[in-house]
Amino acid sequence: MRHAARGDEGFSLIEVLVSLTILAVGLLSLALLQVTAIKGNAGASKSTIATDLAQTKLELFRRATWASFDNSTNTTFGVGMTPIYANVPAGAGDNVTVRGTTFYRIWRVIPNATDSLKTVTVWACWQDDQGIWHSVSLVTQRANVGL
Repeated sequence: MRHAARGDEGFSLIEVLVSLTILAVGLLSLALLQVTAIKGNAGASKSTIATDLAQTKLELFRRATWASFDNSTNTTFGVGMTPIYANVPAGAGDNVTVRGTTFYRIWRVIPNATDSLKTVTVWACWQDDQGIWHSVSLVTQRANVGL
């Protein structure tokens, strides 16, 4: 009986090291993908919260009396009637903290010439971990009709 040569069986040390290197690169890539997905989900969650806060404020305006709603207080508006986020004071509009993030709700009410229609714009803005401002804005119009 002949026995097979022992040198032809198994893997060499170099083959094992190359395969472990390839495996490590693949696992690190998956870990980076997971971190990116978590950050994206956190950003989407904050955008969803801001949209909900802006929509809630618009709903409050919808139920308010005609003479009772006006611009938010202590708010500086820049070109194009958008808020200057870097100058948002603590008392501007109303602030809501959700899951550790402070959202600033600021609104602008612009009546037409005859005061029969008001355009309401609500911004919900927040700062991310790097100090960059983000915002969501919703716009609606309300007519002065007896409700």
